[in-house]
Amino acid sequence: MDTEGASGTAMIRMMSLGLIVGVAFGYALQRGRFCMNSTFRDILLVRDLTLLRAYLLALLIQMVGVRSMAAFGLFGLGITPFFWMATLFGGFVFGLGMAFSGGCASGSTYRSGEGMVGSIIALLGFVFGMTMTNDGVLEPVQAAFRRWVIEINGQPATLDRLLGVNPWILVAAFVTAGGWWLLKSPSGGYQRGWSWARSGITIGLIATVAWPISTLTGREYGLSITEPIRTISGYLFTGEVERLSWGSFMWVGLIAGAHVAARSHGEFSWRAPGAQRLLQALGGGVLMGIGAGIAGGCNIGHGLTGVPLFGLSSVTATLSIMLGVWTGVYFLFGSEAFERGMRSAQRA
Repeated sequence: MDTEGASGTAMIRMMSLGLIVGVAFGYALQRGRFCMNSTFRDILLVRDLTLLRAYLLALLIQMVGVRSMAAFGLFGLGITPFFWMATLFGGFVFGLGMAFSGGCASGSTYRSGEGMVGSIIALLGFVFGMTMTNDGVLEPVQAAFRRWVIEINGQPATLDRLLGVNPWILVAAFVTAGGWWLLKSPSGGYQRGWSWARSGITIGLIATVAWPISTLTGREYGLSITEPIRTISGYLFTGEVERLSWGSFMWVGLIAGAHVAARSHGEFSWRAPGAQRLLQALGGGVLMGIGAGIAGGCNIGHGLTGVPLFGLSSVTATLSIMLGVWTGVYFLFGSEAFERGMRSAQRA
């Protein structure tokens, strides 16, 4: 009986802590219109760096905040193993899927809270692709790509270990250079959302605080989308409650927070695109699920949470995701739009 009571208390704590962070994260994503597909696509297609500024600011805040708390022993830094072939290929496939579905893993999630049926379909495709890769017919493909793992002195590969420098030197360099560029940047929001500064600060702080809060439930990592979706789908398929984690409830809270934000600002409505666009969203979602399954993470687990730790797995995956998005832009918008964006980028 005591064991059951302790288990129930742990579940309630995990649920409440996950929902609190998830609601805050979903609200911030919706109000900031923060989607990393838009972030990477707009760099090339329309030369709009608004979301890139918010993204960079969120990374800089985590570089300082997460590493500082880890230095005080609040938690360990979970660095994803550098299976380089998996992150290169998986990241590219994930980015390609982002472009075709019209949103990243987090963007599709918060837009589902806004009532966008295409995003819901993309998430269903994500679940299907990830299930095939982690537990289905594509599992041998995942294993094959993860055969080659690079370590540095027996530890997970990071940029600071590769360069042989104290990580705080890199933190200082990135904060100085990135902060200087952001200070020179114009203010403004994205599609009537929050300003990039407000979005970056809010998302950066939520992502930082997620680490110690998640640690309270025995999970030493920050925000993620791939792992929560996998745990929830695993629970739905098997009924095993122990599959659920802090991230599971964080993801549910993310949808709820985005829904509250959309409702409170008159932006919620059920919207469904045509059949062709729905099929494209489904196919893009499947590609995202396959890519995330191979790479061991998505635009949040790698791109938002892993990059500030300088993990080479996350850095490589994020760069590959960006390349995948740009390749998708080429196929979707044609070579002229692609080349026009390239010329704009070169002149900038």
